[in-house]
Amino acid sequence: MSKPLNQIELGTSCFVKESGQPGTLQRIFYYPTKYLVKTDDGEFQYYSTHEITFEGYDRPKTSLSIPDVPYDGVGSNYAVWVPFQAESQVEHHFLSSKQIVWEMITSLELYNVWFDGIQRAIPDVTSQRYVHKFSFDKLPLKPGAYFKIRPATLAPWFRCRIITIEKEKEFGFDFQMNPFYSEYVSFKIEESKNGVFVICNRFSKGPLSFLALFNWNKGKSKILQKLAEITPTVELKEDDSSNVLDSSAKEPQLNREQTIAFVVNKSLDGDNDPLNALSDKVTRGKAKAFLVKIKRGSAERPAMPDLSQAAPASVQSNTELSQEQTIALVVNNSLDGNNDPLNAIEDKVTRGKAKALLVKIKRGTVERPPMPDLSSSVEPSNAPEGAELSPDQVFAIAVNKGADGDMEAVNAIEDRVTRGKAKALLVKIKRGSAEVPPMPNILSSEKAPVNEKKSESEDEMIDRLVAAGVGGDMEEINSLESRVLRGKIKAAIVKAKRKK
Repeated sequence: MSKPLNQIELGTSCFVKESGQPGTLQRIFYYPTKYLVKTDDGEFQYYSTHEITFEGYDRPKTSLSIPDVPYDGVGSNYAVWVPFQAESQVEHHFLSSKQIVWEMITSLELYNVWFDGIQRAIPDVTSQRYVHKFSFDKLPLKPGAYFKIRPATLAPWFRCRIITIEKEKEFGFDFQMNPFYSEYVSFKIEESKNGVFVICNRFSKGPLSFLALFNWNKGKSKILQKLAEITPTVELKEDDSSNVLDSSAKEPQLNREQTIAFVVNKSLDGDNDPLNALSDKVTRGKAKAFLVKIKRGSAERPAMPDLSQAAPASVQSNTELSQEQTIALVVNNSLDGNNDPLNAIEDKVTRGKAKALLVKIKRGTVERPPMPDLSSSVEPSNAPEGAELSPDQVFAIAVNKGADGDMEAVNAIEDRVTRGKAKALLVKIKRGSAEVPPMPNILSSEKAPVNEKKSESEDEMIDRLVAAGVGGDMEEINSLESRVLRGKIKAAIVKAKRKK
């Protein structure tokens, strides 16, 4: 029963805690609270609130509630020195993810911003290029790697060595800012409900180890606070993140017109959250302009889109599309306001072609491509499972499919020389200077002898590619891995064109 102990009704039964003797409340005195209790033997005694208990009244225990996140993110910090040994620790809470905090801690080029006493840090790597000696991109983050720091004093550069590295958990290195002592510095990352805790431990040994605690209160104990000021924050609760992931996987995928109609109807019903949650600024702006027109009476309320007919985001995830079908699909989605499929393409060539086609469509020089038929995009292979094709047969099949508009077979050829020859032959076929090779008989490929083709020499390949480059086909030349060979071929092409 939750009732103040100074408002208990007279005559309530009670028990003395020390003796367990029962009694009856007779009178209450205030400031401080005292009770006059008559025991069963007829005696009257005075008791305080913690000396008796009343029947039917529970007195809750007083406890100290410590929040999970410390005030201003500052946790515990201490520094201890005993003879020939110094040790310190700083703990701080970050409202961010462990991936972001790990990137900040391992970014050694930023240490001069938040780590007390460092003026500049550079990698200690051996490289033939001068600029690589100052780039941390060339420094491997692994135990045994070295980097140099220059203190914010007149002292010279000091060499530091990475000792411990466990991704998104611990990062430690040997550290030195003067010739009198060195210390070991480690950063540990621990996850919490609303972010991560970072613990910085510093340890030093030697007769002059007390110098490691110099400027502790003003500078060294506040390094994690300085790091928190420049670290991006992520304020996302666990429930919200799970709901967002579930809703994004289940909700249908709408085009721009359907999205505008959906959020406009929601806003007119009083729910502005879908409108404010739109990430695309163009779609959000059009929706707000449409709302203004509706409120002014110059436009009518749109019909609510049928979400059951919209394609879910997870549909057709396992469908294998050719390059042309992929470009047509992502271009149509981008024109409808959904750029996610375009940005999700890993192949740079396909993504570049799709963006170039979008630019041409917006300029009016090219028409919008038709939406590909995804139901017939995956065709069963006509070749038997055990059939082994010769390189000539693979070449002929790929060229025939490429001439029909399917470049997937050509792009699937692993040998770059063969793939380049197939593309060069396709260019000649389109120009009319060559004919399509006959389609090989796959069923009799097992009985036919396989003639292995001799690999061409480097001089023969240069002569062939130079001739192709003079004719305007530079695709195979640009796909060569060797820069030296590619440079030789392009120089020969320039000379050949000058002679003409």
